[in-house]
Amino acid sequence: MAPQQQQVEEDEHVYTLDEALTALGFGKFQYLVLGYAGLGSMVDAVEVMILSFIGPAVKSQWGLSSTQETLITTVVFAGMLIGAYFWGILADNYGRRQAYFPFFSIY
Repeated sequence: MAPQQQQVEEDEHVYTLDEALTALGFGKFQYLVLGYAGLGSMVDAVEVMILSFIGPAVKSQWGLSSTQETLITTVVFAGMLIGAYFWGILADNYGRRQAYFPFFSIY
């Protein structure tokens, strides 16, 4: 083994997860990530709540059976599943910016 390579291996320190997190600390970026993750979770909860209110209204307005009402709610979550899978593949192959830009440019 070359002396230079041996020196690099001796100086290399492998961090545990706890050591790495302690070394990084908890700063402004971590607070922002925590805030945005919390907002995303809240938006998801509001969507579920809205579906629970809209279901009975649509059922009475359109004269649907309970099975049809449940199917409408199920289709929403199936669409989320298929969309997440599809956009995930595009983002993996082309990068997030190129995959999501056409979607965000619509709004």
